Amino acid sequence: MLTDLEKHVLAHIDEELVIRWTQTMVRMDSVPRPGRKDVETEVAQWVKARCQEIGLETHFEWAAPGRPNVIALWRGSEGHRRLLFEGHTDVVTEGDPNAWHYDPFGGEIVNNRIYGRGACDMKGGLAAAMGAIKALVDSGVHLRGDILFAALADEEGLMLGVKDFVRRGWAEKVTAAIVCEPEDNRLCIAQKGVMWVDVCTRGKMAHGAMPFTGLNPITRMARFLTAAEDLEDEYRSRYGTHPYLGAPSISPTRIHAPEEEHGTNNVIPGTCRATLDIRLIPGQDPDQVLDDLNNAAEKVAERYEMFTIEFTTIDARPPTETPREEPVVQALAQAFRDVTGKEPEYGGVPGSTDGTILAHWAGVPVVTCGPGNTFLPHQVDEYLDIDQLLTATRLYAVAAMRYLGVVEEGR
Repeated sequence: MLTDLEKHVLAHIDEELVIRWTQTMVRMDSVPRPGRKDVETEVAQWVKARCQEIGLETHFEWAAPGRPNVIALWRGSEGHRRLLFEGHTDVVTEGDPNAWHYDPFGGEIVNNRIYGRGACDMKGGLAAAMGAIKALVDSGVHLRGDILFAALADEEGLMLGVKDFVRRGWAEKVTAAIVCEPEDNRLCIAQKGVMWVDVCTRGKMAHGAMPFTGLNPITRMARFLTAAEDLEDEYRSRYGTHPYLGAPSISPTRIHAPEEEHGTNNVIPGTCRATLDIRLIPGQDPDQVLDDLNNAAEKVAERYEMFTIEFTTIDARPPTETPREEPVVQALAQAFRDVTGKEPEYGGVPGSTDGTILAHWAGVPVVTCGPGNTFLPHQVDEYLDIDQLLTATRLYAVAAMRYLGVVEEGR
């Protein structure tokens, strides 16, 4: 049951403002495009201004050239805990704008939905977190711990923003994090890890009419990718299926021969490259995966007298799993019951979020919980359900009070 003080805080949520904030951020194009130097700068500066208006101690930092982080702090009375609300300001490409029924950067409201690239993933989550913090500040409530808010760069890429956030020491005092990614406001207490591996097979260029004078790296790559598929099957037998995350996977996502750019149909290239997108579940270790890939390559090498293959790890983020007994999970679950009148639904994140870095680099317990359809990000006609947006705002406010504790009403 909500307390009188919690009801008092919820009464300070400005729903129209949270909706308007979401629309405003959606209208700011923060897509990393070729040659673009300032990806998130416009939206980050806007977020910084809003945090300052709320009255937060606000910091603007460069995670990389043109890639800014915004970090804002509201200090509690005793500081025994620090709760982080985290999200990102970059969004993926809109693709062909003509494929959209609505302007991808219009932020239009149709049938109680906000349409546009990033509405779901995840500018709505940022607006909900800011709206909840504003309501807490405006209500005059005194919390026992601190609230840290982070709007970070490059989550859709190499996660430069959260890595810089951790390196600078911002995560050192964080005792729990709520990652505001779109998960239908489910309590996602596990998330898959990811490895991106560049694979290169080397051969010898030759005329296509005389293949015996060269070594074809494409056929060798094909054999290796088949072995990688067999390894995926082995992983599913070895590690099983996670109740929230499903099975591990190994997916080739790119394959090309660099010489193709300047070659012709009758040239056997000297090299072939492929990218593997490997999704991990708890129990898997990235180093072991690399060992397994090397073993798979050795089996392919048995077929060929000459076989050269190289692996380069582009990025690796282990999977995460947070026990239901963690205080932040308990606080969110209780808040969900009292805010919605329903039992919370637990789940797992099918992709990888900044939370993987927070968990493994800084040891922070992470729950991913935010507004937006789990399966909608990166699609044409992306939208955010306004009811979910406002529910998340209420949920964040109450969960913060319950996780951090209240010193006094201070009305």
